[in-house]
Amino acid sequence: MTQTVKLDAYACIDEIPLHRVRGNQLGILLCVIATLATQQFWILLLPLAVQFIGRTYGIRYNLFVRALSPLLPASAKTESRELLRFNNLLAILFLAVALLGAAFGIQTLAYVSLGMLTVAVALALSGFCLGCFMYFQWKQFHARRRIRNG
Repeated sequence: MTQTVKLDAYACIDEIPLHRVRGNQLGILLCVIATLATQQFWILLLPLAVQFIGRTYGIRYNLFVRALSPLLPASAKTESRELLRFNNLLAILFLAVALLGAAFGIQTLAYVSLGMLTVAVALALSGFCLGCFMYFQWKQFHARRRIRNG
């Protein structure tokens, strides 16, 4: 007798469906646009909280993924969970720096950080993952260093 097992859509061990990743990116971009349009930097607390929750508890608890990925066409393409975590860390850093810059009246820092995040997210939504490229270069740097010192 054959038993059919239904898998949770979020339970994939090492790979995340790309439409879920895009849902997260779209949520960040919408919050950045709202922040720039209203000049209210406190709006960035939403994507920062969403990214912290997603990083801590997993993608299944990411509000942007839950709300926006169903609106996007499903994709058979995936992204590595390891790359997703690295990109998530970059988003958290850019958001935190932008918020701190705004809170301390360092507008240039806030806008530069927000600009870097916006470029990274826009490129990712267009198909080029800047964070993935940076991660690859980081891994290459460490591999060359190990070979040289090893």
